[in-house]
Amino acid sequence: MTDEAQEREIEGALVQHVTRFLLELGAGFAFVGRQVLLNVGGEEFFIDLLFYHLKLRCYVVIEL
Repeated sequence: MTDEAQEREIEGALVQHVTRFLLELGAGFAFVGRQVLLNVGGEEFFIDLLFYHLKLRCYVVIEL
């Protein structure tokens, strides 16, 4: 297995665990997506996990 493939596998497992953890925090969190494209100043970035907190009305970004 290549280093890149191992990194993707590890990232996938981490994302799965962190997602479950945040969803267990209870009401208020909404899962928006994984590897969400963000365009800033003409540059593209990918957010590992993106949630939205309904009560606080703000995004919660998790970068691994």
